[in-house]
This record gives sequence, structure tokens and C-alpha cells, in this order.
Amino acid sequence: MENVRIQVLHDKLIVRDMPRLVIDLNGRKNDIETEQQKIPYRKSIRVSKDLLQGKRANVMQTVMMYYYWQASHIAEGYERQADYRENIIRGNEEKVADNTRN
Repeated sequence: MENVRIQVLHDKLIVRDMPRLVIDLNGRKNDIETEQQKIPYRKSIRVSKDLLQGKRANVMQTVMMYYYWQASHIAEGYERQADYRENIIRGNEEKVADNTRN
């Protein structure tokens, strides 16, 4: 298993690049950020101070990999949903255009 890139930025924990999981260390609101949108990540994630300080790095990596795996699948689902919606809209527009020609 490869290491997950984790960055602490102010009161946020940033996991990976894109999609990225943004964990609010104050426990308020977590998000999944993609290039197109910000998706609420409703799971409550608490990270202890010893993990943030680098103690038990293998535990931190395992936990972040688990949450990131879930977040990336959620983001993928949103992308598929958006693509499907776009195809439906495009299909309806083509049907309307065909009907106006006839």
C-alpha cells in the first residue's frame, strides 16, 4: 500500500490532491473537493493529537487511506451522476431539435 499524502493547513487536514478530502480538525464540517465541485463528507472524523504529531504514523496512514478510499468513491459517484444527467439533457435537446426539423 502506498502512503497517502497528508498536509496540515491551519485547522484543516488535507488528504491527497484530486479529489482531495478536507477534514476540519475542529470537527465542524468535512468536504471532498474535486475539480468541479465541493461535496459534503458527512462522516465524523476525529484525529488525535498524537497522530497529528507523527506518532503511530502507520495508524494515521491506514486511517486516512480508509477515509480517502470512501471519499474518492463518493466523488466518483457524483461524477457519474453528473455525466448521466448531462447525457439525459443532451439526449432531450437532440430529440427537441429533431422534432422541430420535422
